[in-house]
Amino acid sequence: MPLDLVPAPAAPKPVLLRDVPGASVILTEEALALAAELQTRFAPRMQALDVARERRQERADAGRLPDYLEETTGTRKGIWSCAPAPETLRDRRLCLATGAEAGALATARGAHASTLLVDLDEATAPGFANLVAGIAALTATADDPVPMLIRPRPLERDEPALLIGGHPVSAGLFDLALIVTHLAAPLSARGMGPWLQIGGIDSHREARLWSEILEICEARAELAPNTLRAEVAIETVNASFEMDEILWELRDRAVGLTSRAAPLAASYLRLMRAHESALLPATLDPQAAFLGTCAARMVKVAHRRGTHAIAEAPEGTDPAILRGPLDEGCDGLRLDAPDRIEPARAAVDRALPGAHQIGRPRQYFRISPEMLLKPHAGPVTEAGLRGTVHIAIAALAAWIAGRGPVRIEDGLHGLASADLARARLGQWLAHGAAVEMEAGDSRRMTADWLAELIHEEIVALVEWLGPHSFHRGRYASAARIVQEAACASPQPDHVVRLAAPLLDTLD
Repeated sequence: MPLDLVPAPAAPKPVLLRDVPGASVILTEEALALAAELQTRFAPRMQALDVARERRQERADAGRLPDYLEETTGTRKGIWSCAPAPETLRDRRLCLATGAEAGALATARGAHASTLLVDLDEATAPGFANLVAGIAALTATADDPVPMLIRPRPLERDEPALLIGGHPVSAGLFDLALIVTHLAAPLSARGMGPWLQIGGIDSHREARLWSEILEICEARAELAPNTLRAEVAIETVNASFEMDEILWELRDRAVGLTSRAAPLAASYLRLMRAHESALLPATLDPQAAFLGTCAARMVKVAHRRGTHAIAEAPEGTDPAILRGPLDEGCDGLRLDAPDRIEPARAAVDRALPGAHQIGRPRQYFRISPEMLLKPHAGPVTEAGLRGTVHIAIAALAAWIAGRGPVRIEDGLHGLASADLARARLGQWLAHGAAVEMEAGDSRRMTADWLAELIHEEIVALVEWLGPHSFHRGRYASAARIVQEAACASPQPDHVVRLAAPLLDTLD
């Protein structure tokens, strides 16, 4: 029996706990009913997959690290391909990530990127009102000719503004219900999707769940099968071992693979938390060790399956540096700011004159499991430690205060940066890392020293911002959460687990 015909448990009536501008237009009965059906139908599966994640972590803690799955050898070695990308999504050379906000969308559309990634998770300022306004802004621009992918929040995160059966709905399911309800008809009528970027997948079984969720959404929106297509962001170490299997589960929906260094590195720290030999330095070269191997395998797998591999653009605006991932076989760059488009265009024009390079095979060598687990070499320096404390507090404070990503020096730092920074602090503290001091000696990392560093960061922020702005910026709350997360044993799976209740209280 087709999945959309399988009866779902009767969905309880959704209970909306927020009244925000635009609610009457966006939070329609149809949208809330779809969210309730998805939550009711798939909540048991999501809970089971969460338990499976915990079991994989327990095995890693005991020394049984990830490997290629024996039961999926046929899929991994088989000859098969994903469905071709839609014609309007063949050119992915310059992808610009933006938040779902009217002004940001207008700026992004004027940057002349090949595609847009409208990110409801990282780039959009958090908070229920911002999310509703973002969907409204997307609805108002659904006839724009620039192709776009939309990234919902993760399935495992809660949306506390909507209760179903007395429990918060999954943030990812809630976002998807709004996307399908308001954007499916106008976008599908023009052959423009909706197309998604799915992040946070940890296994091919989670990819299978997403495929079934999208099938139900198509049935409810009366869309043709496989209208909803998806790019998968590789953001966990476990997923890096299952790229073929993930694409297999989504093969008629898949429009490519991409990766994001910050969540992937945070995933590595969580997976290897019991292994002192996996200690990471303060600075990670994205082309080295497990990050570089994951990037190489992404290209190898995506092109073998006839689909795109999109790289996260290196920092900076030097075309020679930006060209690096393209020379390694990627089909495009994902950039985080409009002013980076033109320097990247120069790199793309030299390295990638065609729309993509899927037909150019690369990386013939076998990538061993050890290569996907190899730690980055290098010291933990005092400057790196202090910089990590600063990013952890500043990025998390911006998220709690509802401001979204913030620019720190040359980089844009959001929730993923905050989580990576606290994970680094947690690893260095748990294993008593030796920190190279500027005076030339070394000092062992301790909880007392971390407390001193956080106190010094607070003093510096108060002097820079003034007491009022410091308080309004939620820096004290962020500092407390960072210290609590870094000192926790075991480490939390994500800093948002500790920060989300505070955001909900302030929202």
